[in-house]
Amino acid sequence: MRKARRVFLGNSLTTNLLAREDDVIIDFWEGGSDLYGWSLGSSCLDRIPLFLRRSCCQQLFGGNLRDVDVEIVIEGFEANVAEKLGDISRSFIGFSGKVLVPEHPVCAYYRRLLTKSRATRVFSPISKVSLQSKHVKTYHYEVEYEELVNTLPLHYFLSKSGLNKLVDYLEYSSAHALLVISDTKLGEYTKVLVGRKGHSLGYVVSYGKHPLGRLIYAFIPIGRGSLKAELASQAVVELKRLKLIEGPVRLVRPFFIKYFRMEGDVGGVQRVLKDYGVILAGRYGRWLDVTLCDICP
Repeated sequence: MRKARRVFLGNSLTTNLLAREDDVIIDFWEGGSDLYGWSLGSSCLDRIPLFLRRSCCQQLFGGNLRDVDVEIVIEGFEANVAEKLGDISRSFIGFSGKVLVPEHPVCAYYRRLLTKSRATRVFSPISKVSLQSKHVKTYHYEVEYEELVNTLPLHYFLSKSGLNKLVDYLEYSSAHALLVISDTKLGEYTKVLVGRKGHSLGYVVSYGKHPLGRLIYAFIPIGRGSLKAELASQAVVELKRLKLIEGPVRLVRPFFIKYFRMEGDVGGVQRVLKDYGVILAGRYGRWLDVTLCDICP
């Protein structure tokens, strides 16, 4: 069994900002972070659109941010939007007006950050986290730690740590996300909140340009434990029906977000894990809907 001063669970942005050469990073696979994006030839495409309230994350973007004006449009009724998305004023969904976006895809910055890390990376499913004996076991690797930093989804971490009773403290719902490259009449940076009955779409984001066309992100909120893979193709149908995209669809990339909305008694869980010396970090690890600027000031 290897020994390490610090073990980070999750190959996340938080991890790669904090991990040092003598640390160990454990995750399922290299592209586990939402920020990793999809590969497309020699470039990449973001899985999710990113808006920032203020300039931040110099370590990541190096100041390469630009001002844009984001408009929010409600398609249908506000009550139906709230039913699908909850209180959007408390999340990134409600970001509008003058905001900042990166000059290039976030995945390009994030992948560059990965190349700078000298920490040991292990990509293997976690079989057990032993908090009392302080070691982590994967299918192919085992390490003993002095300090454990978790950035993996807190719900998942608890199930692997034998703290199954604490899992009941946490609630979440999921969503299907879809990136479509097509033509649209929407402004370059526009959010459409879909409040129409009979439509699965929750919200749609027009996010900049690409040589193939406009980047359109569509999100379909679904209940916990629901997969409904056919919703990805249904989203394209609804985008056309609402006239949010026009002409040929040049590219489609689906992305299932298991932990789309996170709720529950996080404080109670944190108090228990503090006794074991576990540090919770990042959006998923802390189980809080924090922004990128909260993670990377």
